[in-house]
Amino acid sequence: MANLTVRIDPELRAQVRALASELGLCTSELVREALKQRVAQRTRSRSKSVFAATRDLCGVAETSDPELSSRGISVLLRARHGWPRTR
Repeated sequence: MANLTVRIDPELRAQVRALASELGLCTSELVREALKQRVAQRTRSRSKSVFAATRDLCGVAETSDPELSSRGISVLLRARHGWPRTR
């Protein structure tokens, strides 16, 4: 493993040591885990949102009424295609 030097204030150092002690970890392991979580969080936030992943499916039902609600669209589709009613 490589070393990384980080400057922190004495209060944060005390908090890190106390937390590491509570968790039964050395301070290095606690800091490594915190950094791993932060990197993973950033990676997840860069992944596609549900909207981005399904953007091409949004608004695919054609209707002449632009004010028709999504519930109304599902009613229209069920009627047009004979789909069963869902609850």
